[in-house]
Amino acid sequence: MLDYNLNKLNINNENILGYFREEFTHLAVAAQVASGDVDVGLGVYSAAKMMNLDFIPVCNEEYDIAIPEEYIETNIIKEFIETIKSNEFKNELKKLGGYDCSKTGEIIYL
Repeated sequence: MLDYNLNKLNINNENILGYFREEFTHLAVAAQVASGDVDVGLGVYSAAKMMNLDFIPVCNEEYDIAIPEEYIETNIIKEFIETIKSNEFKNELKKLGGYDCSKTGEIIYL
């Protein structure tokens, strides 16, 4: 996504401080930007908000949890699904900001 937008704007990635550095979480990316160690990073709104950063949305992504079909009827998975379907869970996500919970908890069989 970053490369696509840099190419579109004709910006050389070598001009971006920290371009070749990778982090493993959105919060780690935001922390690097907040510290000034890098110029920019791709991440989610909630992480940018936690670090008091500006945020420019570039796309929407869906996050899915893959569960083997043989586990879908186990008690722990049923409880997990009920938890993420709950209004309490969705309200907590909304407080973080940047999340659309309209499909949260929806099961899609492949």
